Amino acid sequence: MLFSSFSFILLFLPLLLLVWHLVSVWDGRRLEVVLLFFSAAFYAAWGTGFLALLGIMLGMNYLFGLLLATSPDDGSGPMGLSRRGLLTVGLVCNLLPLSWFKYSAFIVEILGQLFQYQCDFQAPTLPPGISFYSFIQIAWLVNIYRQQTSPQGFVRHALFSTCFCYVISGPIVRYEQLGRQLECLRGLDIDWLARGFSLFSMGLAKKIIMADSLAVYANAIFNAAERGFPLSPFEAWLGSFCYSFQLYFDFSGYTDMALGLGLMLGLRLPENFNSPYKATGIIEFWRRWHITLSAWLRDFLYIPLGGNRTGRLRQYSNLVLTMFLGGLWHGAGWTFIIWGFLHGLMLSINHFFRMQIRNRQLENILTLLPIRLCSAALTFLCINACWVIFRAASLKGALRMYTTMLEGVTSLPTLFSNVSAGLVAPLLLPHQYLQGWQPFALLAVSAVLIWIFPNSHEIFLGRNDGTKPWLYWRPSALWSTSLAMLAFTALLFASRQSTFLYFQF
Repeated sequence: MLFSSFSFILLFLPLLLLVWHLVSVWDGRRLEVVLLFFSAAFYAAWGTGFLALLGIMLGMNYLFGLLLATSPDDGSGPMGLSRRGLLTVGLVCNLLPLSWFKYSAFIVEILGQLFQYQCDFQAPTLPPGISFYSFIQIAWLVNIYRQQTSPQGFVRHALFSTCFCYVISGPIVRYEQLGRQLECLRGLDIDWLARGFSLFSMGLAKKIIMADSLAVYANAIFNAAERGFPLSPFEAWLGSFCYSFQLYFDFSGYTDMALGLGLMLGLRLPENFNSPYKATGIIEFWRRWHITLSAWLRDFLYIPLGGNRTGRLRQYSNLVLTMFLGGLWHGAGWTFIIWGFLHGLMLSINHFFRMQIRNRQLENILTLLPIRLCSAALTFLCINACWVIFRAASLKGALRMYTTMLEGVTSLPTLFSNVSAGLVAPLLLPHQYLQGWQPFALLAVSAVLIWIFPNSHEIFLGRNDGTKPWLYWRPSALWSTSLAMLAFTALLFASRQSTFLYFQF
């Protein structure tokens, strides 16, 4: 049951809001149970077996949470384990199911290549959201170990872990961000309900109108590269831009819908997406893109590895290792691993550059607007190049894309020399992957929305510094009519078969 599906929009969500209102009038203390029931029903729609696995994981983690909260640290805990030992066992018990469902086929493939044997191994079906709820459970256990939180009852733990707003694809919430809100659930608030519906409608339009439309052209180019079909450099570059924008609107749209659903119920979920393509460096990009994942990797991998406390060389190796594991989290394949390694390398270079210019005149020069615009453009080109291998189905497909794109850079003089001869169109688009004006219009609209307009969080909730952008939502007839038309247009296209890209992770 996708957020963009008719079953969710026309059945699940209205029924939830109706029951929520009735129960809040009757007994507001039962709202926890209502949200838990609907969250379980939402997840069960993906398969009752997946729901059973989720229930087992929750029970196991709650037991470990109780043991961590009550056991002494002198080795007199269960089986003679210290709290550190209990935490280690708990982490392993969380990582084993994740490893089996997500990485077993990849490991078997690697072993087969190493020892040159073929094994007819059937990869297990990946449970929806297992990467996300596993990280949520790990963070919860670690915070109990650090005595930053404590178990508040199994119902509360189950609700926090399975809330339908984020259980499938994030944000990766932590109990300290949501626990107090779950303690004081209340009836529907008209202002939050209006903001939530508006934000949800905006996300729906981003997903269906923008992301799914861009996917048609991105898939055409990447599929051609994968099959070894001929590509011109211009087509390869356009395909890479289409995917970069598709992923942007797909993930941004999902985030808007998740945060909007939370607002409808009075929950303020953590911000997860903050105009990442406006970043002027890779460090800033990862503070804007998938913010909750970046924070998780920082707090539970990078800092425990030593962070920047043990010298520059160790810091850079920690960055590369953290992003290597971040790439592996996204998928079991060499393309994801290389993508993570590239981002770790770019983060190290960015940190090294910042260290070299610190407290120097160049640092002030780089804050000038023209330099910042150039920095943002260079950062986007680097990110776009990395998305190519992230999207490619294989290393061969990625190599074909990179080779063709590089040919385009080296053949720029030839391109300019053919402008006057009227040979630009056949030189740029010799094949039929991109036809008509639609892909170019989509790319132009995407660029305007991404770099000119404020993002959805700023429009509906304001900036983090408390200021409001030039385009700010208000409960007015103009806003309601515009968003209603946008949502209606999106629903007209909702019958297209598609899913959110981050569901595969």
